[in-house]
Amino acid sequence: MRKTMLAAFVCLTVMLIAVPTFAGKVGFVDLQKVLDLTKMGKQVSKEIAAKTDEWKIKVKKAELQVVTLRDELQRSESALSDEAKKKKVEELNKKLMEFQQLYQQASMEVEQFKLEQFKKIIAKIKEVTNTIARSEGYDMVLLKVEDVMTEGSVVLYGSASVDLTDKVIRQMNAQ
Repeated sequence: MRKTMLAAFVCLTVMLIAVPTFAGKVGFVDLQKVLDLTKMGKQVSKEIAAKTDEWKIKVKKAELQVVTLRDELQRSESALSDEAKKKKVEELNKKLMEFQQLYQQASMEVEQFKLEQFKKIIAKIKEVTNTIARSEGYDMVLLKVEDVMTEGSVVLYGSASVDLTDKVIRQMNAQ
């Protein structure tokens, strides 16, 4: 146990001595704020919402077909022959599989579309941020992205003095 702790202490000491301290000027840009307050961000959000709604309608129609078929089968089950009942069940299973495939396809396409849209806006943010960072002497600018699942971000804290978000928003809206 003592050897392990001593080895860990020696490794930590070597790392602290060997790794130079970064003393550059660092800033950050809040992605969500850019999405909310720029013309481009609002447009991207609208397009994503439209694509999502389009797929929701398709999925809802397919779901309604499955539900209607299921209800129809339940209502008429006692009056159907075994062969007709078997046919209806097969038809219901087929519609259910089609619904599941459509749902998966919709999820994938919406996520792909979101990714493409975010890539476009992040490229624009990079372009604007590079200009600001160069003119103001920043050595590094981070993108603050809140993760809904972990409620975390790459930027855990950032002073308002190094928050470049408002400058980026102004420049993006001016273009």
